[in-house]
Amino acid sequence: MSDTPTIVVGRAYQRRATLELAGETLTWRAQRGDLELVAENIVTTIRDVRDVRWIVRRWSTAGIVLAGLSVLWMFSESPAFGACVLAIATAVIAMRLTRPRRWLVVDLDGHRLALRVSSDAAGGARDLASRIEQMRLTEPGAKPLPLP
Repeated sequence: MSDTPTIVVGRAYQRRATLELAGETLTWRAQRGDLELVAENIVTTIRDVRDVRWIVRRWSTAGIVLAGLSVLWMFSESPAFGACVLAIATAVIAMRLTRPRRWLVVDLDGHRLALRVSSDAAGGARDLASRIEQMRLTEPGAKPLPLP
């Protein structure tokens, strides 16, 4: 493990946010609020992390539902309109396959930090999630969390 800090930049609350891991210290910086911005600065250690997840959503539920409805429409109502809607659904599904949604979620005792990661920062976020998980599993005295 290197001691160089790992910083992931993304979006939280529709604004720029960062998550930094330096040694065992995890730092979250974001701003929330609509009219009055409130700075959210959380500094904690790896020991306080309950769970870390790297989520990649490649499928569009709306596109799949739209495709199913378009097939039904083609056979029951208008084949031309159903084919047009199927083409739109195919485009939506293809767009989501090529541009998936990526999230890095860190669960702490009192907070859930969800960072929407852009495609250029995806590698760093994936590395950060695996690094946090490795540090949690290899820390001395690590024990599984009790069941609720």
